[in-house]
Amino acid sequence: MNKKKLYTVILEFGGGTYISQVSGESPAAALPNWMSQLQDQELAKWAITRNELISIIESDRPVPLGGCVGVWCLTGSVKNGLALINVVATDGSS
Repeated sequence: MNKKKLYTVILEFGGGTYISQVSGESPAAALPNWMSQLQDQELAKWAITRNELISIIESDRPVPLGGCVGVWCLTGSVKNGLALINVVATDGSS
C-alpha cells in the first residue's frame, strides 16, 4: 500500500508563479488532485483553462530534474504560451 505524500506544485505561466500544496501517492498522482482543487476563478485570472492543464498532465509525465532530489518538471504549450509545472516533494512537518 502506498502512502500519500505532500507535494508543492509550482505553475509558471504568463509571467506569474502560482503555488499550492496537495497530497498524492506519487508526483503524477498528485497532479490530478491539484487540478481538482483549482477554482475556475483562479484559472480565469491566470488566463489558462482547466482543459489546457489537463492536456499537459495527461500528455506528459513528471520528469525528475537532474542534480535534485524530490523535484520533477513537466511542460506544455497552451494557447497563451508555455506552461511550466514543477512538483516538489515536501516534508509536511513545520
